[in-house]
Amino acid sequence: MTRLVLAIGLFLGLLCSCGVSESDFIAGADHDPCMANVPVCQTVAGCTMGENKYIEGNFPGFVNFVVTTPADTTIVVKMFFKTRKHPGEDTEIIWFEPGCRDYYTYDSRGADIFAIAGGDRVFSQDQKIRQAGDHRVDIDCDATTHYFIRVEVQTPMN
Repeated sequence: MTRLVLAIGLFLGLLCSCGVSESDFIAGADHDPCMANVPVCQTVAGCTMGENKYIEGNFPGFVNFVVTTPADTTIVVKMFFKTRKHPGEDTEIIWFEPGCRDYYTYDSRGADIFAIAGGDRVFSQDQKIRQAGDHRVDIDCDATTHYFIRVEVQTPMN
């Protein structure tokens, strides 16, 4: 009986450790190549993101996009790591208020972002912004990975 319980526990543990699949992560969203020139803050971003879009690419490198929100909203940036070759040492996400004078920063400070993502391979960081409007989000990452990025917009009403 003990062996049966252990076998069932091992099976359930393996079943749960599979994590999130690529198809689960992008389900219900449309791919955006994020290669446009969207004007924001006296510069341009690659695309406008919402909950119904995803972007795909490779780090190391830089990507930016615009998220339009009402005031007092939390913007959640989610990165799914399809491959995980090297976690790098510096991942920075910057959320800008409209006009880009005020901003908020996440800095990994040498932390292993693959370890933070865990078995589901999803690294997630969020930031509450104060003003309504177009928010530029910059991601600069020295990890070596193929990624998918989505955003979640948490308004005060949800």
